[in-house]
Amino acid sequence: MSAIDFGFDFTGRHVLVSGGTRGLGLAVAQGFVSAGARVSVTGTKILPSLYDADLSPFDYHQLQLANSEAIDSFVDRIGSVDVLVNAAGARLSTSLDAHEREFLCHSARLGFVGPQRLTQQLRHRLCASPTPGGGAVIHTSHSLAWLELTLSAADAESELRAQTAQAGRAWSRIGARVNTVLSPTQVTVPSQQKGEMFESGVSPDTGALLTRLRVAREVADEQIAPVALFLASAGASTLSGQTLHASVRR
Repeated sequence: MSAIDFGFDFTGRHVLVSGGTRGLGLAVAQGFVSAGARVSVTGTKILPSLYDADLSPFDYHQLQLANSEAIDSFVDRIGSVDVLVNAAGARLSTSLDAHEREFLCHSARLGFVGPQRLTQQLRHRLCASPTPGGGAVIHTSHSLAWLELTLSAADAESELRAQTAQAGRAWSRIGARVNTVLSPTQVTVPSQQKGEMFESGVSPDTGALLTRLRVAREVADEQIAPVALFLASAGASTLSGQTLHASVRR
């Protein structure tokens, strides 16, 4: 991946990226390192060497977000944090029985585990950040996965929007910002049709009106990462409680 260079300078800041070992989380973590930040990433594996990506530029911490005690213990050890990016998906143990899984899913919905728990436990540290613009929390599409354990995709997004707006208003009064950046929803279609999608037209053979879904183009993780860096920068110091949807040109 090429370095992200949009003039951001995060020298002297400590950035925590949950789920920073792969995908979007990794792209965001790499972007912050390129901008001079000290970056900590979390993953579920014991050692960073067990991941395919080179995690040597980061401080690696094992963290099970489905365990409230693990979150609390991690927060006790992590120290000061200026920026938190929630990019860890919902990964539940396959050993859970039906009742344990249901309990855990509802616990995630209520914020007792998952990214909401981690965010709340770091609240005072983020609000105490002395950096220009104050501390920053950035939720991503991975935060939706925790809500989708008990909600439909549409309801999960509505819930995340509401949580972001509420926290954004409350936190902005005490020195920190909370925002969300979401990737566009993908439409699944047979691979043989992907190159043939158009909005509407008339069949040259029968004259019948044809309509087909236009497939949303995928936004690469490297395109989302600069948005996260912007939301954490002093340039976005007046933004809090906002949910941004990333998009691409058609």
